[in-house]
Amino acid sequence: MTETEKAFLAALKNMLHPGNSALHPGSSTFHPAGSADMEKEPDEETDWMAVLNMAKKQSMLPLVYDAATAFPSFASVEDSLADYFTSAIATMSKQMQKTDAFLALYRSFLAAGLAPITMKGIICRDLYGERADYRPSGDEDILIEKKDYERAVAVLESCGYEKEEEPDKDMAVIQEVTFHGRDLSIELHLNPFGVSSSRRERMNDWFKNVFQSEETVQIKGVFVRTMQPTDHFLFLVFHAFKHFLFSGFGVRMMLDILLFAEKYGDRIDWDYIDRGLTDVGANGFLADLMEIGNRYLGFPFPQGDHSMFFGKTVCPDDLLEDMFQMGTFGNTSDADRTAGRIVADTLQKGKHRESRLGSYLRLLFPSWRTWCAWRPYLKDRPWMVVCEWFRRVARYLRGETSTSNLKELDKSYGIAEERMALLGKYGVL
Repeated sequence: MTETEKAFLAALKNMLHPGNSALHPGSSTFHPAGSADMEKEPDEETDWMAVLNMAKKQSMLPLVYDAATAFPSFASVEDSLADYFTSAIATMSKQMQKTDAFLALYRSFLAAGLAPITMKGIICRDLYGERADYRPSGDEDILIEKKDYERAVAVLESCGYEKEEEPDKDMAVIQEVTFHGRDLSIELHLNPFGVSSSRRERMNDWFKNVFQSEETVQIKGVFVRTMQPTDHFLFLVFHAFKHFLFSGFGVRMMLDILLFAEKYGDRIDWDYIDRGLTDVGANGFLADLMEIGNRYLGFPFPQGDHSMFFGKTVCPDDLLEDMFQMGTFGNTSDADRTAGRIVADTLQKGKHRESRLGSYLRLLFPSWRTWCAWRPYLKDRPWMVVCEWFRRVARYLRGETSTSNLKELDKSYGIAEERMALLGKYGVL
């Protein structure tokens, strides 16, 4: 772990659990910061600009900037980091507008007799208490029953939201429909994870009964419906695991999971969580997230029933390094996004490795299943895939796709190989 990564984690730990000692798994004694590696706090040698650049890559700048102000070594250089302060304030201000826009929209849903289930987003931000809007969200995700789709669309359109594109007519294959408003984007889900793979279909199966719950969270005077804690925690872990399998995910998503477990741990059915994670092969994944939280961020795990996961750790430090490398969603650069495509294709084929030539051809000529995930209308009009292929080749020849740059493709293949090696440790490949 680099000194910058250590300082990044130490700042967050000091903000979240100041003075808290973490009980390291397998030990009966408490350690000052959960790990000997983390005992040294940021000092005058800390490169705070590098720490803040890392925070931007992780979409956590306001949180980390605020955490950094607790250290004297940051105060001595803060004047030279004015641009980061301005960016952090702008991010917070924009998030406050998004939060208000969502709550106004949710009031409109309630007035229309609808109460969509809110996932992630504002529910996770609420875990940060007074720092709720320090944690930005790209959009808000809501889940509805298929029978309520038209009514939900009517509410969104009446509030000035417009569809990004017309969805597939087959309601069974739609994962979400995106709507854009002046201050906010909404992903209107008909299922949580889509149906593009058997693993995602199994993930969806664990949420068939969520509409039977009446769990609500009060945010700024608005009662927002969400999943009960066991379901929502499982959803958060599945969501992170989904991103991990393809393009990676970042520290912010891990932090949401750990904060949720800390707040709602005594209401979570951990045996149910264990069964769900076993179904999709993610037990070791959660065990490693909780190990990282204990070791580097001061989360008081293990405690209670979720201690069962500490016997299942796989490679927590490798997972943490992947989070640092891949950023928020593993899409920091074109090379990262292309690497995600290579990994996704490999998972679909169930192979450990494919030749570079095979990977390049698959990027240029995606599989039928991939095309159907991108363009659901092709299921009803399969002959149109030829037109899509021609358009893709034309864009390639004009240099409009990342696959046109062979040097970048080599970089992408290298990233993909490293990620596939990590997936192999978790038994996914």
